[in-house]
Parts: sequence; structure tokens; C-alpha cells
Amino acid sequence: MKFTKYLKINMYSPYKYHYLDYKLLSKNINMDTEKYKELINQEITRIRSFINTKIQEIKKSKKKVKKLCKEMKEFAEFVRINVVGFKRILKRKDKKSNTFLYKMYKKELNKILKSVDNLSEIIYKTSKEMTINTTSTNNNLCFVRKTDKYWVHPNNVNSVKFLVLRHLPLYVFNNIYDHKIHDTNISSVYFDNTEYSLYHDRLKKLQNSEAIRIRWYGTDDNIVFIERKRHEDSWTGELSKKLRFKLYETKVYDFITGGNVWEDVKELNGDNEDIKILYDEIQNTIVNKKLIPMVRTCYKRVAFQLPNDSTVRISLDTDLCMIKENFEPTKRSWRRDNIKYLSKNELVKFPYAILEVKTQCAEEDKPEWIINMTNGCLVEHVHKFSKYLHGMSVLYPKINEIPYWLPQMTTKILKDPFEEETGYKEFDNNQVLIDIEASEHNTESTLLNPVDTSNKRISIPVKVEPKVFFANERTFLSWVQFAIFLGGIGTAMLGMEIDKAMVGGVILIGVSIVFAFYALYLYLWRAGMIRRRESGPYDDKYGPPVLVCVFLFAMFLAVIFKFPLKKII
Repeated sequence: MKFTKYLKINMYSPYKYHYLDYKLLSKNINMDTEKYKELINQEITRIRSFINTKIQEIKKSKKKVKKLCKEMKEFAEFVRINVVGFKRILKRKDKKSNTFLYKMYKKELNKILKSVDNLSEIIYKTSKEMTINTTSTNNNLCFVRKTDKYWVHPNNVNSVKFLVLRHLPLYVFNNIYDHKIHDTNISSVYFDNTEYSLYHDRLKKLQNSEAIRIRWYGTDDNIVFIERKRHEDSWTGELSKKLRFKLYETKVYDFITGGNVWEDVKELNGDNEDIKILYDEIQNTIVNKKLIPMVRTCYKRVAFQLPNDSTVRISLDTDLCMIKENFEPTKRSWRRDNIKYLSKNELVKFPYAILEVKTQCAEEDKPEWIINMTNGCLVEHVHKFSKYLHGMSVLYPKINEIPYWLPQMTTKILKDPFEEETGYKEFDNNQVLIDIEASEHNTESTLLNPVDTSNKRISIPVKVEPKVFFANERTFLSWVQFAIFLGGIGTAMLGMEIDKAMVGGVILIGVSIVFAFYALYLYLWRAGMIRRRESGPYDDKYGPPVLVCVFLFAMFLAVIFKFPLKKII
């Protein structure tokens, strides 16, 4: 559909006289450039004046929480639609008149788009009120926590925040509701070796595959967390776990190079046997597998959750960037100290925000508002998305197997119906990554060259169900049953008094033993392939034909020795 029709359908009625006059701008698109600039300026000034007035009204509003959140969401959408409308009409004018108006107004339009960020303080005040007025409904039923991840276009971040805030307050650790405190900066340094073994194991979701990282919060990095995430397949009945302990930043280098820093760990974490076991396991893994710092991720996180109720927890990560680490043993440095002057192939910015939805309830009991949000046009589901895997695959060109979502980055996720037909794009879809050095936080920042995926294998996530292992076990038991059958015939033949029968019995017992070991080999071979999620082949070309031949041979021997042939004279 055309933008005019889209605007008419999505217009918020209380604001209907304050939208840009798109018909007027379209009608006069052939106007002289200078006069057209005056017309554009008039429209921008009118809309900017309304936005500023409305922001002040919202800040002073005494409306109830849910009504206020709804209005903020509609206001954020109003700002976005107007900015997109201006960008569209300016690009049309440039194309028709061979001008450069879009570049001229780009900064101004992005400032208007960012004006919604001024509502952050309202979000926190509203969240405080919601926390006080909300009681927990958690009934403590035991359900497995499920995590789903979504990409959110920057234009939709505020809409998602306001939507979530209508149902969940900000998750805070104290009574201070301040966005400077609770928009937490999180930095993580991930380890791997030059063979990228941890990366490949995590990419394939192998049983017991690990991710080892060092994490700190904010700018206070005197104390960091040494963390290990270990994947457990669903068929094991175990849950994937994240375990960690604290360590002084100055002791990290000694720890990762095999030094004994247990006394410092004990000082921060207590003399805990579980911590000691974790300390030894992580250090042994780092030393034995020759792991070094490889990639750093940095982002801002805001979390939403009802107090004392873990049924639903939502986090939103923005401004995600990934840095290629440079481990320098000679300087006793485990991370880069200065990241302001890096080359473009060492530092990239992820173009979307990441929404993480954790639910601890049965699927049919999932709140309806979450279902509507995740099925709507504000988010794009990306199964098992990983910042670590994405950063490694982008920053290390030698990696030949990449996550399935990397080629998906060339598909825009802003789902406005009018864009599908007109071809308008907020992103340049021939590009993948955004230059972190871009000074503006917007969807059209300077982009890096796209990642070449033409000669790389795409790893498709495969979920291994318990029934697959059960099927393998049933096949193994069928082989063992046949081996027992042959062994039984052989044992019976040994009981005969005929010498030839005894020889045949020994042969059949020997064959049954061989088949038993062959069945065990097949079982272990297939189980290994299933755990590694290999594509196959899983069939056995030689076993069944040989089995049939041996079975017929056994029957033939049984008949001969039951009815021995008379010698012909």
C-alpha cells in the first residue's frame, strides 16, 4: 500500500491534525527547490512544536499507569511515522529533481526521532508507581524456564518499552528509579582458541559445549565475574547452567595463565567447595585448551519483571557492539585498554536491539500480551541468537561455518506494510554491519562492508528429541536380540552328539559374538553422530544383508544336522 493509505490507517485520532501533510508535499513535489525547502521547513517546525508541547504534557500528566504507557506508545509511533514520511518525500524529491535535500535534513529528522528518548524519566517514575501498586501472582508451580530472543528495529525500541511497561515494571535492585543507574552497561570478554573449538561446539549446540567469559557491569571493573555457560541437551533431563565467581581485575591475567589466585577468589566468594570446583574446572579448561580472549561485547540492558515473581522476565539490550580482542602476554594484558582508535575490521556495531523473553510457565498459560507482542510487527524472532557466536563469525573471517541468522541480516525487519510495495528501506540491505564510530544513533549510520557468506557453511539449529535416542536404542536391542538368537542356536547345536553339529554350533556362537560387538559399535557411532547433530548418513549398508545371509546359513546348518544326509554308494 502507498504511504498515504498507510498513514490514514495508522493515524492516531487524537493527533490527526498534527501529522505531516503528505498529500500537500506530494502535490508540490515538482516545485522549485528553494520554495519546496520552505514548505518542508514549515511542516517540520509545526510537527516539532507539537512534539515538544506533547512531551511536556506527558511529563506533567497525572494519568494512571496503563493509560500513560498507552499514550507514550502512540506518541512514539506518531514521531516515527512522521520522520519516515519526511524521509520518503525527500528521497522522492531528490530522485525527481536531482537534489540532495535528504542529506540536508537527515540530522534534523534524526533529532526529532531521538526526542522520544526524553521520556526515559517518565518510564522510571511510572515503573516505580507500578511496582508499588502491583502484587505478585506467582503460584510457585515448577516449570522449566524458556528463553526466546528477538531483534527489534531501532525505530521500534521505544514502542516495545512502552508496551512492556504496561504489564511489567522495571526490574531494580534498590529503591532508586534512575535510568542512569538501571540502564546497565554490560561488558563481556569471551574466550576461545585459534582453532575456534568452543565456537564450533556452541554453534552446533553439542552436549556439554561451553562458553567461558569475563563480565563486568558499568565502568567499575575493579571486580569482575568469571563465568561458564554449559549447554545440556533436553534428552539428558538436565538444564543448561550459568555458574560464576568474583575475581579482582588485577588477578585475571594470573588466573587465565594458570597462576594460583585461589586466596583472592576465596576472599571475595567465601571458602565454598562448589566455587573451588568451578574455579579449578574453568582454569583447567582455559589452560588445557589454550583459550585466550577473542571477542568483547558491550551493550546497555534494561530489564522488566514483577518483584518476587519470576514467571516473566524481559530484558532489552541496545547499542550492542563487538570488539576483536588482542591478547598480549608480554604486556600481561588480557583485554584492550583503549578501544577508541580501532580499525573497522576490529570493531562493529549490531544494527538492532535484542529483546529476550524468559517465561516460567506452561506454553498455554503464557500471557496473551506477550503472544501478541512477539507475533506482531515490532519484533523479529531469531531462534537461539548468540552475541558471542555473531561476534566471532563476523570478526574472524577464517571461520568457515557461520550461524544461520547471519545471511538473514540482509533482510530488513522493519515491517511497515507500505514499504513492501514501494521498496523503501530504512537499512541498506546490501550491507550488514554498522560502523561503531558513527556519531549518530540511528538506522542509517555509516555501514561496514557486508560479511562474505558465499563460501561459508551455514549452521542450521537442530533440536535433538529424546525419541531419536530411544529409536537408536531400540535398533541396538534388535541387533542384540538377533545375536542372542544365533547364540542360542549355536548352544543347542553344541548339545548334539554329532561332531559336525558341534563345529556348526561353535561357528554360530562366534558369529553371534561378532554381531553383538558390531551392534554395540553401530549404537555408539549413531549416538555420537546424533549428539554432534551431523546430517548423516545414518543408514547401515552392509549389516542387514550380512545378517540375512548368516540367518539363512544358520537355518541351513540346523536342517542339515537335524536330518543328516545319507552317504550315496
